[in-house]
Amino acid sequence: MQKAARLRWVQPPGKILLVKKWKCSATTKAASFVISWLAARGLEVLVEQNCVNDFPTLPVRPSTCGPSEQIDLIVVLGGDGTLLHASRLFSTRSHGPLPPCVTFGLGSLGFMANFSFDKWSSVMERIIKTETPLHATLRTRLLCQLKDQNQEVIHAQKVLNDLVVCQATGSGGIGKFKLFIDNHFITLIEGDGVIVSTPSGSTGYNMSCGGAMVAPSVPCTLLTPIAPSSLSFRPILINEQSVVEIVLPTQARAKMAQTVCDGRKIPDLLPGHRVSITTSKFPLPVINLQQLDHDWLDGITNKLKWNQRGANQSDDDYEV
Repeated sequence: MQKAARLRWVQPPGKILLVKKWKCSATTKAASFVISWLAARGLEVLVEQNCVNDFPTLPVRPSTCGPSEQIDLIVVLGGDGTLLHASRLFSTRSHGPLPPCVTFGLGSLGFMANFSFDKWSSVMERIIKTETPLHATLRTRLLCQLKDQNQEVIHAQKVLNDLVVCQATGSGGIGKFKLFIDNHFITLIEGDGVIVSTPSGSTGYNMSCGGAMVAPSVPCTLLTPIAPSSLSFRPILINEQSVVEIVLPTQARAKMAQTVCDGRKIPDLLPGHRVSITTSKFPLPVINLQQLDHDWLDGITNKLKWNQRGANQSDDDYEV
C-alpha cells in the first residue's frame, strides 16, 4: 500500500474538527486563537462534547464524530497522546477514508507532531489554500478484533500505534500465547507478552522492548516480544497485508490475559479466545512539513537524539 501522498482540496474545506490536549489551560488558550482565526475565515469549528464549555464566547459546536458528519480537516493541538486520541475518535465507526490531520506540538515531546505551534497561522494559511498541494503520510492503522471460541467478534477497534497482549496482573508464572500468521502456527510465545505495532508505534513501547524504529512509509507490521523466556525470540517485521492472530490456549494456567489498544485496556483475552490483527483499509493521513520521511528522520535525530553522543571530534570532519 502506498504511504506517501500529495493532497489537494477538491473544494475549499468548510468543517474543521479541533482536538486539543485535555485539561491543559495553555493548550485551551492556544486553541482559542486557532478557533477565532478559523471562524474569521468562514470555517465551521467542531470540538469534542466535553470541550465545548472551554470556549464559552467562541463559535464552536460539539462533534459526534459519527459517519454522517463530514469533517474536512482535523487540527490537533498537543503531543503524541493527543494524536492517538484523535485517531481513537474514529476507531470504532464504520465509514470511509479519514479526513487529513495536521498536528501542532504542544505536548511534552510531540514526536509525531510535524509542526511547531509558533508557526501555526502560516501553516494553516497554506493548508486551506485550495491550489497548494500538501505532503502527507498515510499512517497505517491496525484493525484489532477480539474473538471468542466460535469466532464471534466480541470487540473491535482500530489503533494507530500498537496492540499489546500481556500477562494479567497477579496471574503468576510465564505467559503462554500461540502466534499464528496467515493461518499458519508460527510459535508459542513464552514470556510476559507481545507487542503488535505499526511503524508509527515503533518509537513507543516497541522501541522500549528492543524493537526497531521504522519509518512511517514502510508497509510492515512489527512483532516484538515482552521479556521473552528465550533469548532467540527476537523482534521481527512482516508484511502489513499478513493476518496476525494471538491465542490464549485453553490449557494455559492463566485464566485471562490483558489486551491493550493504544494504551487503553479493552476486554480481557480468555482461554480459547483470540485477537486478530489486520491492516485497516483506512489509514490516518497526516500532513507533513516535508516530503517523504524527512519529518520522521528529523524527529528521531532532534527529538529522540538518535546516535547523538558527547564526541570530542565533530562528525563534520568525516567528509564524503
